[in-house]
Amino acid sequence: MARYSTIELELRPGVAILTLDRPERLNALNPQMLEELLDAVGTVSASRINGLVLTGRGRLFSAGVDLDTPFFMENVDDPSIYSGKKLLDRQHKIIEAIYELPIPTLAVLNGHACGGGGLGLAMACDLRFAVAGAHMWMVPGALDVVQDFGLSWLVQRLVGPSRALHMGLTGYRVPVEEGVMWGLVNEVHPDEESLTSAAEAFCETISAMGPDAVRMLKTVIRLGHTSNLREQLQVEAIANGLAFQSDEFQAKKTAYLNKLGGSE
Repeated sequence: MARYSTIELELRPGVAILTLDRPERLNALNPQMLEELLDAVGTVSASRINGLVLTGRGRLFSAGVDLDTPFFMENVDDPSIYSGKKLLDRQHKIIEAIYELPIPTLAVLNGHACGGGGLGLAMACDLRFAVAGAHMWMVPGALDVVQDFGLSWLVQRLVGPSRALHMGLTGYRVPVEEGVMWGLVNEVHPDEESLTSAAEAFCETISAMGPDAVRMLKTVIRLGHTSNLREQLQVEAIANGLAFQSDEFQAKKTAYLNKLGGSE
């Protein structure tokens, strides 16, 4: 268990559990949490594990960015007109760091995911499981701000530009049950106990996979989002051509065939 003040990182065999741990501030992102998240994700990236689960402690996943911090230009002495951009460039590194992880990532929404920071962290993950009754929303355009933390890019790739613009303009609070229909959420569970069980089942599934195979699978799926069919077939052939010759695959194939033989 790595030691931090605003988050908790648990490295299990095969998977990492990263928990936002500022429940008294509804897990809002502040400068210290940002730096600790960047360090923790760096640790995960350098580890030989198969997946990351990101969740929050308390009643919200995250309320976004802490309003009483320099993230909203409070107590910033830099007179440059670019000071806000420099601050956001630093904040946005966590979105890129999570999105670029070579392993599958799951956001477990134990409550609302709000604004740029909170929803951005969830959307940077590959998958999202949520507890019933939670909502997801952007900062409304009425505040005269532009969506940040990658939401203008991440959200529309799942729901299309029209719905993404509607969310940004109005701050529409998408119930996670509706989010499933939109493609924002993969699974909704009736209570925190069943949500935790689903997350544990996910951990067991990916922990059982070979580290190289799970990384190649994520890479191939990501490439398929922008490649044409011929290119993607070639990528699949190369990836499986390697997988077929790996010790990981041979062991799994032998175990699978033995199981089939034993069931007859």
